[in-house]
Amino acid sequence: MERERKRARRGSPGSLERPATPRMTEPQAMSAPALAHIQALIENGGQIMIGTIAPIRGAAVAHDGSNTLVMLKRHSGELIHELLARLDGAIGTAKSTGSRVDEINIPSSHTRYEI
Repeated sequence: MERERKRARRGSPGSLERPATPRMTEPQAMSAPALAHIQALIENGGQIMIGTIAPIRGAAVAHDGSNTLVMLKRHSGELIHELLARLDGAIGTAKSTGSRVDEINIPSSHTRYEI
């Protein structure tokens, strides 16, 4: 008589089992990390914020501890990881040029006419 094999039990729906994480190969570990500018900013006492800054839903802001470097507005249909990648690039631009990247505080389009 053959024995019936028992099936491996799976976690119940909603269980907090962690999926196996793939091991990093040596070249991956040695390459420049993703979001390197964000990482450097945070390691040096800066901060980022992603969320709602009323009335803007989907803003990304980077501050270096004394100055706001970047203020981005999330594009329609833009995924969070895409916004983070844009934020990372904008931090690099702001650091290298010394100028602020600002998509939120757009200059007024009012034109004054002198008579």
